[in-house]
Amino acid sequence: MPKVTVIIPAYNPATPFVELVKGLVADFDVLVVNDGSKKECLPMFDAAVAAGARLLTHEVNRGKGAALKTAIAHMQSTGEEWFAVTADADGQHCIKDIKTVAGLTVGSPESLVLGVRDFKGMPARSRFGNTMTRVSFYLATHNKISDTQTGLRGFTHLTADRLITAEGDRYEYEMNVLLNLKKWDIPVIETTIETIYIDGNASSHFHPIRDSLIVFGQVLKFTLASLLCTALDYVLYLSLITWTPMPPEWAYLAARAVSATLNYQLSLRLVFRSKPDWRTTLAYYMLALSVVSTGSMLVMIFTNMGANEAIIKIPVDVVLFFVNFFVQKYIIFK
Repeated sequence: MPKVTVIIPAYNPATPFVELVKGLVADFDVLVVNDGSKKECLPMFDAAVAAGARLLTHEVNRGKGAALKTAIAHMQSTGEEWFAVTADADGQHCIKDIKTVAGLTVGSPESLVLGVRDFKGMPARSRFGNTMTRVSFYLATHNKISDTQTGLRGFTHLTADRLITAEGDRYEYEMNVLLNLKKWDIPVIETTIETIYIDGNASSHFHPIRDSLIVFGQVLKFTLASLLCTALDYVLYLSLITWTPMPPEWAYLAARAVSATLNYQLSLRLVFRSKPDWRTTLAYYMLALSVVSTGSMLVMIFTNMGANEAIIKIPVDVVLFFVNFFVQKYIIFK
């Protein structure tokens, strides 16, 4: 098996960090990133280097994601093929499991290998948080990953250029990598690992609500953008039916034409972070025209049936909201 590098991002590490490095250097290259640790921890890094590890240093704390990106960029700068496994500095990953992930990475260099934990032995806090995020992740991506919080991951030079582009410099980076796997067309290989919990995992930096919000971040941004445009749309609609002789269906069309232009810019630049081109512009306005026409027709039908013209717009727009999101996400800005 070719030599594999174990990347260890470390911030204020304790004794298990040095023991981990000493246990790895016989079989792996070890690359440690000191992410701005306090001076009292420098002897730990000196001991790691003395044991045979290489060291990269951030002068100030920039976050786990930034540390991983620094290590990946360093590996890519060699211009050679390489294989890497990331492991946490707190000693929660067994060396035998690191070796297992390394072997799978060498055997499947175009995949992302995840060492996933067995939930049966997991502390209640971690089990609840991981279950919550795992379910949220599947609902948002339709991609099944057993442990979205694992720090034991294997990858190679073949996927590194994509992995390094994921957003975030702190713990959200690892989640953002997983969220992009389908778009990047990177397959996932999972292997069950043993995880050592220290003091009931009291030092964990995992926050289930925060990480679930990361998973649904795109949905939340789309919702906020839509609410802003809907507010503008509704104000214009009410103004037109109140202050002009315009019938409700034409007021609906006029208000939506204005709000659709704002919504396009927000969806393009804020929500889906796409680049403007003629295809997305044409596709968006075709969708907007279809949505506006459908909404206008429904408003006309329901008001002719006796519905209140000021209220009927709300349920119509709620239905069209979900249609709009899924078409934009999976077709226009995918």
